Amino acid sequence: MKEKAKLIINAIPNEENMQEVQSYLGNMMPVISKHGGMVVQRYKTLEHLAGENGPEMIVIFEFPNAQSIKIMMDGDGFKNLSESRAKAFTKLNMMICGEM
Repeated sequence: MKEKAKLIINAIPNEENMQEVQSYLGNMMPVISKHGGMVVQRYKTLEHLAGENGPEMIVIFEFPNAQSIKIMMDGDGFKNLSESRAKAFTKLNMMICGEM
């Protein structure tokens, strides 16, 4: 059995386009669910203690395995949201992670 994988996203939303942020998040959730992903936790940054341009939001999703994340990101559902994603965030990082 393959190890479950986490998709960790940290982002800075585009404050001037919060409507697009909400639209993107609403449209992305069915894509994630279709590929076996589910929300583990969502966080908002309360205070930056060190560093610069740190994320303002962090979301952790769990998927059956890393391959399901890659398949999702290569699929039309994810690719079709690229324009919305670009409008919604000024900074966006996505990482596939596993347990240490």
